[in-house]
Amino acid sequence: MTNRERFELTINWEVPDRLMTYDLVDHRELFETYGGTGDLIERNARMAGKIGLDVTRGIYDPDHHWMWGKIQNWIRFFGVDPSSWEVTETGGTAWISKRPFHDLTGLERNMPAMPKKCEVEEWFKPVIKHIKDVYDSFDVVFIGAVEGPLTDAFTYADMTLFCQAIYDAPELVDRLVEVCGAFSQYIAEVFAENPSAPMMFMGEDVAGSSGPIFSPQFIRQKALPIWKKIAKPIRDKGFKFLYHTDGKAEKILPIVVNELGADGFNPIERNGCNDIFEIRQKYPRTLLFGNVCCETTLPFGTPQEVENETLELVERIGPSGGILIGSSSEVHDLIPAENALRMYQTVRSYGNYPIQARTK
Repeated sequence: MTNRERFELTINWEVPDRLMTYDLVDHRELFETYGGTGDLIERNARMAGKIGLDVTRGIYDPDHHWMWGKIQNWIRFFGVDPSSWEVTETGGTAWISKRPFHDLTGLERNMPAMPKKCEVEEWFKPVIKHIKDVYDSFDVVFIGAVEGPLTDAFTYADMTLFCQAIYDAPELVDRLVEVCGAFSQYIAEVFAENPSAPMMFMGEDVAGSSGPIFSPQFIRQKALPIWKKIAKPIRDKGFKFLYHTDGKAEKILPIVVNELGADGFNPIERNGCNDIFEIRQKYPRTLLFGNVCCETTLPFGTPQEVENETLELVERIGPSGGILIGSSSEVHDLIPAENALRMYQTVRSYGNYPIQARTK
């Protein structure tokens, strides 16, 4: 059975031969050790295949943080001035260190232009085709991915200024969300016609460790209608829509599952944020992605502790299906390579159906 076959069975609540792994890997040692040679996409696909990663959504570039790609999209499709934006990288993370504005007046003068679908398609169609061809050759499933309109908007404006605009310049918020949402909608429309896999991921970080960043009312008014537009071309093709937010999502999930109708949820952070077993009980037909803690267990635990936490997911949720196991957000450089490999190996070793694993 190929991973594509396993994936389609899993997301349709049918029983494959084994559980699958899913993750976003931005780990230099794993990339350099297992990626081999070739272009960047080929090295990522080879790495995934060799470490036991069945499904992913991202291309790791060790020389450029993903924030650079976001800025490049704004330059290419939103018409922003490249000389006015800078990204600073240090300590394994990155942030926008220069914008052409510092207040609402400046933001109003530097609003992004509405993207054009023809330009998005001209760029994205050959890219996703190449990714599909390469990942298929390594038997790794690559799902589509877009940024959520709120996340893209507050990243563009800076979170503090965005929140100020909610009260003092709501028309700017509306425009930012509209522009960012249109870009993601165009990506979704192109992906639906040129799919690398029958699923699209939308990353919309609207929660922190204590709960939602924005009120549910604000999310329903400003984001939900645009989320539905992004999801529509995916649903129209009969594909699945995967929603992502970090943080404590208890108050967000009713909107995501019941109102948006998302088919799955990722990454299900631990450490007091989310209880995956309660989520499965409340939303028994929602696909679950992730949940091995990348804040504590993976970076600081022993390989045996990683195995134990992974086995708990295999044993308690695996038999009912609809789960792809991986980290609770990403496999980053602070995680020992041995721990990441143990997580994937544990799923492969104990996740065969009928599942008989027992937590050690």
